Amino acid sequence: MRKKISKFFLSIILILGICISSYTLCQAKGYYTNSETGYRVEISDDANLLTQAETTALGEIMQAITAYGNAAFVTTLDNSYSAEAYAEIWYQEMFFYDDGIVFLIDMDNRVITIYCEGDMSKTITDAYATTITDNVYRYASNEDYYTCAGTAFMQVESLLEGERIMQPMKYISNALLAILLALLILFGYVSYYSRLKKPTDDKLLEKIHKQFAYSEPVPNFTHETKTYSPRSSSSGSSSGSSSRSSSGGGSRSRSSSSSSRSSSGSHRF
Repeated sequence: MRKKISKFFLSIILILGICISSYTLCQAKGYYTNSETGYRVEISDDANLLTQAETTALGEIMQAITAYGNAAFVTTLDNSYSAEAYAEIWYQEMFFYDDGIVFLIDMDNRVITIYCEGDMSKTITDAYATTITDNVYRYASNEDYYTCAGTAFMQVESLLEGERIMQPMKYISNALLAILLALLILFGYVSYYSRLKKPTDDKLLEKIHKQFAYSEPVPNFTHETKTYSPRSSSSGSSSGSSSRSSSGGGSRSRSSSSSSRSSSGSHRF
C-alpha cells in the first residue's frame, strides 16, 4: 500500500516538474498569447543577443502590445535581403497579414528595423517607426540589445495608448530649417537695401547734353521713271464648297486604388 502511495506521489511530482519545465521553456522563448485578443508575443533570437533573463523580461514588456496586435522580436546573423524585406517576410510567414509589429536586429547588415502590419500601421506610421529606430539605435551600437528592444517596444506602447514620444531628430531638423529660412530672409533684406539705386528718367534727362539744329530743305532732281499699265479684263466666278465633319470619341479610364496597410522604419548602428 505504501509503495502504491509513493508511486502516486512520485508521478504527481514528475508531472508537476514537466509542467514547470515547459512553462519555463516557453517563457525563455518569449511566447505569450493574450487570452482576450488572441494576439501573440514571439521572440526569435537566432543571433543569441539576449540572455534567458533578458528574453523573459522583454517578453513581459511586449505583452502590453498584444492588446492591439501581435508583437515579435527577431534577430538574425545571416540575411541575403534588405532588413525591411526580411522583417516583412518573417512577419507575414508568422502572422500572415494580421495586425502587429516586429522589431528586427539585423546583425548581418547592422540595421535595426520596425515593420508594422494592418491597423497598427495607422498609428505606427513610417515617420514614427523611423523616429523610434532613431531613438534606440545607440543602444544597439553599444551592444545593449535588451535596452534597445525594450525601449523600442515601450515607445510603441506609448503611441498605441495615444501618448507622445520624444522626436529629437525631428526637432533638430525643424530648427535647422528655421535657421536656414531666417538666413535666407536676412540675405534678401540686406541685398535689397544694399543695392545701388537706379536713377529716375528725369535725372537721366538732366544729365543729357541738349542740342538742336535746323536747316531749310532744298529740292534736288535725281531721275525719272515710267510705269506701263495694260488694260485687264475681270471675270467673276463663284465657287462653293461644303464640308462636313464630325468627331466623336470616348475614353474609359480604369483607376485602381491600393491602400498600403503596412509601415516601416530603419536605422543603421
